[in-house]
Amino acid sequence: MDCVRLFALPLVACLGAAATFAPAAHAQTPVWQENFDGPSIDGNTWTYDVGTGCQIGLCGWGNAEMQYYTSRAENARIENGRLIIEARRENFDGSPFTSARLKTEGRVQFKYGTLEARIKIPEAGNGVWPAYWMLGAVGVWPARGEIDMMEAGSAQAIADGMANRRIGAAVHWDYNGSYASHATVYNSPVALHDDFHIYKLTWDPNFIRVSIDGQQYFEFDISDVEGPQVHEFHAPHFLLLNIAVGGTYTGVHTPQDVTAPLPGRMEVDWIRLYQDHPDSELYLGSNSATPAGQFGVYTERSGLAGALDFGSNTDLFLWNNLTPIAAAPFEGNELMAFRANPGNWFGLGIITDVRNMGAYAGGSLKFRMRTASQAPFRVGINTSFGDSWIPFAPGGQQYGLVRDGAWHEVSIPFSAFHDLDLHAVKQFFMLAGDAPGQPVDLFIDDVYYQSP
Repeated sequence: MDCVRLFALPLVACLGAAATFAPAAHAQTPVWQENFDGPSIDGNTWTYDVGTGCQIGLCGWGNAEMQYYTSRAENARIENGRLIIEARRENFDGSPFTSARLKTEGRVQFKYGTLEARIKIPEAGNGVWPAYWMLGAVGVWPARGEIDMMEAGSAQAIADGMANRRIGAAVHWDYNGSYASHATVYNSPVALHDDFHIYKLTWDPNFIRVSIDGQQYFEFDISDVEGPQVHEFHAPHFLLLNIAVGGTYTGVHTPQDVTAPLPGRMEVDWIRLYQDHPDSELYLGSNSATPAGQFGVYTERSGLAGALDFGSNTDLFLWNNLTPIAAAPFEGNELMAFRANPGNWFGLGIITDVRNMGAYAGGSLKFRMRTASQAPFRVGINTSFGDSWIPFAPGGQQYGLVRDGAWHEVSIPFSAFHDLDLHAVKQFFMLAGDAPGQPVDLFIDDVYYQSP
């Protein structure tokens, strides 16, 4: 999507490749660990991707997968100090399988370090695809970057009779506007689903390396940042754990062709992160919660618990068909005043680094708006669950908006949004609309979050 940038925010973009093997360095300072020793999955560390991906325009999660991801205990739970992820053959909301995909997005994100995990994978067979991997915290795939530390059950492994002894590691990125990847496989002398193994990532400004039980089998050179455009791999990533069923990776595309034993269980005993490099970064959402009160998104009011900092860590993007127009603000010295012309969709968004706004659950998004247009539009928030939108259409719920050309306060309860993860907010305010039949003038000011 083409964007006009109104404020300067350095955003991470593209990436690059090459691989030569060298001795792996091991960081020594432990900075974070997950031992799964609580009675249930810790929501301060983990959240879930739920559904088939269609809700974010990515049906089959981009891989023609057949499972429905849930947050149910049947698919993800703690047992005897271990995380259990379980794929099951059952009809669920139109899908023939269920499973779970857990992630630390907005909760634990890091750049550089040594990450170790003790994992027992499920029996792969035909169609079961366990994965332990990471995604970049900023951007749209592949330009956000992806690091796969362990995947099993590939179509080639199945064809070679190695489904339970072969694992793969890979990186994926955007090279000059095109998708790029680099991958390596490892053939284990033993069946990997029979016992636990230690999977280790070492990541520094020069290399990404992956090993199993001390045996390195993947290396990727990221030292030449500009040449291969590997910027993605010099920015924070978050962790994911999941079992997919079927799809392009497995070469299995119909439920009846899934012959791997189900339920299939991935067990994770522990995960540990070490960091020593001076350029390492670690974000822990539990240590970064925004205090309750009023949080300024686009406002000049006083007495705020905090506020976004435009020009430093926040940008206002005009996505399409919005032209600034002159107008007097509701308060202070600035406002968002734009005209959308007929015949094309329009939209804008306020993007920032991830923020933990958990203290605002049960509260509201508030802003002042004036317009005389009857054109429909929608207001949204982007979190780790993707975009969530509230429609404003004539005759529908207006949340306090009156379309009479005067300023009115709009107040939308966060509970009205669908799939909103306030622990990981990335775009605090979005507004978009389909192509109008005549010009639409919109004036927005005093945008803030109000806690209960």
